[in-house]
Parts: sequence; structure tokens; C-alpha cells
Amino acid sequence: MKKIYYLRLWLIAAMLSVAYSASAYDVIVDGIYYNLNETKRTAEVTYYSGSFNDNKTAFAGVISIPSVFIYNDINYTVTSIGYSAFFGCSGLTSVTIPNSVTSIGKLAFGSCSGLTSVTIPNSVTSIGNSAFNYCSGLTSVTIPNSVTSIGNCTFMDCIGLTSVTIPNSVTSIGDETFYGCSGLTSVTIPNSVTSIGVGTFKYCSRLTSVTIPNSVTSIGEGTFQYCSGLTKITIPKTVKAIGSGAFACNNKLEVYVEWDDPSDETLSFAQQPFSNKIFQQGTLYVPTGTKSLYQ
Repeated sequence: MKKIYYLRLWLIAAMLSVAYSASAYDVIVDGIYYNLNETKRTAEVTYYSGSFNDNKTAFAGVISIPSVFIYNDINYTVTSIGYSAFFGCSGLTSVTIPNSVTSIGKLAFGSCSGLTSVTIPNSVTSIGNSAFNYCSGLTSVTIPNSVTSIGNCTFMDCIGLTSVTIPNSVTSIGDETFYGCSGLTSVTIPNSVTSIGVGTFKYCSRLTSVTIPNSVTSIGEGTFQYCSGLTKITIPKTVKAIGSGAFACNNKLEVYVEWDDPSDETLSFAQQPFSNKIFQQGTLYVPTGTKSLYQ
């Protein structure tokens, strides 16, 4: 629990830093604020330099970020959406990100509660921590094949999110990435993923179906905790480490395990990965011929 607690503190600190920062932008073009790299002739979308409340009204409605704009007769290519660029813009409803953008920064769209649509192009390779957290109006997200990792708290408390497509390019899913996404009903984790972070799907109460691929070797603390709608889970034999409370969800959970020998010394399980009552109400399914080992 300490790790999650520290993440919460970090998030609060990040929000406060946005609220009181007075970092200046370089230019404003067609209502969008940019910082410029004059040497490389590239630009980063940034936030309004006034107070936090000013930034909340700086962007609203439908925004289409250009791939290139002209300033002082020089063409600048937009390559990134910076830290907190649209943070707290509750009136923002839709954003189109151009193919020139390769990174989306921390808290870039955090707390954009009115955001219902965002298109992430195949040029994006990294999505920062908390980039879309608290975007309660967001209903679906398609992550492009160019992205290799999904950061911590990226979609935290996106309560309207019902579906998400995770591509085969992703190798790790961060801590609390989908924490509190209570509208999410099913998730397919691709074969490229090797680790699932702490509390990744915690409090996803409507989640009924999850597929864990054979590529996964570790499942973090509290990963599926309080996912009360989850009725069945299959844990492949490739999983060697499971954190505390990882499957503390439905007490009547059907658990299918694939380890040939549960006493294998390479396995590292927390003292209590399941809920207390699951031992009375749940059902464990083991490989044929291994019942005595599990008993």
C-alpha cells in the first residue's frame, strides 16, 4: 500500500505545481500555446502561463493540433504535447493529435472531464504518467502500435471508459494505469506484455473478463483488487510473481492455474494474493494429475 500512497502524494504535488506555476510560453498561434526549439525548428504544445484557473478556460470545444505552423516566416514542426498542456480544461471536448507528435507528456490531458474523443496517432511512442487521468467523459481509447509502455495512472478514474485497445507493441502496463475505471467491462492484454503493475485494474468494479497472456511473468500488488464483477481468471504458468491482494476481488472467483508444481522455488507469491473468503467460496482448477500437490 505504501507505493500506491506515494503515487497519490506525487499526483497531488503535481497538481499543485500546475496551479502555481508561472512558466512562460514562447508563442500563441491560432489559440494554441507553444514552446519553441529554434535550433531544431520544433515546437511543444504547452499550457497557458497564467494561474491554474486561467488554464482551465484556455482551451475549450474541439481542438485540432497542426503538424506544422509558421512563426516569423519559419516552419515549426509540432513534435510533443508537453507537461500539463491541457490540464484541467474541463470544456475541452475533442482533440486531434497530428502524426508529427511522438510524445504525450505527464498530465497532458489530466482532469479534462469534458473530453469525449481523442485520436492518438501511430507516431506517438510514449504516453506520460497521468496523461488522461480523471477524464471522466472519455468512453473509448485506441492506443497505437507505436507505443511500447503505458505509464503510471495514465487513465486513472476515467469512469466513463468502457473499452480500451492495447496493441502488441506494449511490453509493460504501469502502476494504477486503469485504477478506478469503473465502466471498463473487458480487457485483453496482448502477448507482448511481461509485467502488470501495482493496482493496475483496482476498483474496476464492472470488469468481468480479463485475458492474461503467456508472456506475463509478474502481477503487481492489488492488480485486480475490488474488481467485484470478475468471476473467472486464468493464471498462466509463465507468471512467477504475484503481489499481495492481486486477486482480492470476487469471493466466488473461479481460479484456473497452470503451474505443474506449486512448490516450485522459482515462484514468488505474496502471503495473501486472494481475498480471505475465497478459500470458502471460490473454486480452484489445477492441471490434470496435480491435485495432490495443490492439496
